Amino acid sequence: MKRAIRILLGFGGAMLASVLPVYGTAQVVPGAPSTDVPAQNGTQAAAPSMAYWREVPLWPDDSPVLQAGIAALAHESWALTHPSMLVYRPAARAPGAAVLVFPGGGYKALGIGPNSSLGLYGSDVCKWLTDAGITCVLVKYRVPNTGCNWNPVTKRHESPSIPMALQDAQRAMSLVRHNAAEWGIDPDHIGVMGFSAGGNLAVLSSTAFASRTYAPADAADAVSLRPDFAIPVYAGHMTMEHKNLRPKDSPAARALNTDIVVSAAVPPTLLIHAKDDAVDPVAYSEVYDHALREAGGNVTLIRYETGGHAFGVRRNGTDSDRWTQDAMRWLDDIGMR
Repeated sequence: MKRAIRILLGFGGAMLASVLPVYGTAQVVPGAPSTDVPAQNGTQAAAPSMAYWREVPLWPDDSPVLQAGIAALAHESWALTHPSMLVYRPAARAPGAAVLVFPGGGYKALGIGPNSSLGLYGSDVCKWLTDAGITCVLVKYRVPNTGCNWNPVTKRHESPSIPMALQDAQRAMSLVRHNAAEWGIDPDHIGVMGFSAGGNLAVLSSTAFASRTYAPADAADAVSLRPDFAIPVYAGHMTMEHKNLRPKDSPAARALNTDIVVSAAVPPTLLIHAKDDAVDPVAYSEVYDHALREAGGNVTLIRYETGGHAFGVRRNGTDSDRWTQDAMRWLDDIGMR
């Protein structure tokens, strides 16, 4: 069945203008070269930089969670209603680390289109990880409006009554950990990484792991939800500004979003941000860094002088170009690679 998937060409804390509707999902045959993906105007878009191993649905077709989401998103023109994971495997098959990657897109869409700084279908970020011997799991969580988002009509931030994006993130962690042995993954070396709104989802995944946001569906939901590490990259929606506190520069509005509950049990966390980010200010990571330190958490914040927003894994000639190397060193330091 073909499903309409809204894919952003770039990232941002709010909805961007350049949106490409793509119908269905590109299916890549393991071991075969990736094929070009038709662009909206009929031309050929750039092919993924590597092929994924398999696509795994997050929910059974008869899941109440899936069906509730389909109903909730029925009025949206370009909803992603059937979330899934694209699993990219490293050449080495010895049990090793895995990273669940959450794309950005303001909880309006997924930033994995042809011009994405993560690569088409997240293939560039996954190539970086798999080249380092890490299994990469690109999570296509449900959108739109499935997490804290900006309503351009009311000009207010809104939070959904059912946190579908977090449900999908938690379910993805359950499935990866449950299938770890079969997929060549160490179940104690599974982390989360996210960009912009996806960075916020990585934060929520690594703080709200004590309880599920849905009723367990099957045996996969019996495993631990806690990631073993977290790497939020220019995370958004991090302050009480996103609870509509005003003025935006007031101490109350700049406080940590109450959706984020910190404790010493939060897994080791690496925060990545550029000081010149005009979309999601570096203060978002700074307030989270401060809260984790106060709670006794293991946190590292790396601030780059230049890089702006949505640099992903591209090389842009900015200070943030170093972040992928810094992240690998950090993973080595905490014993996760």
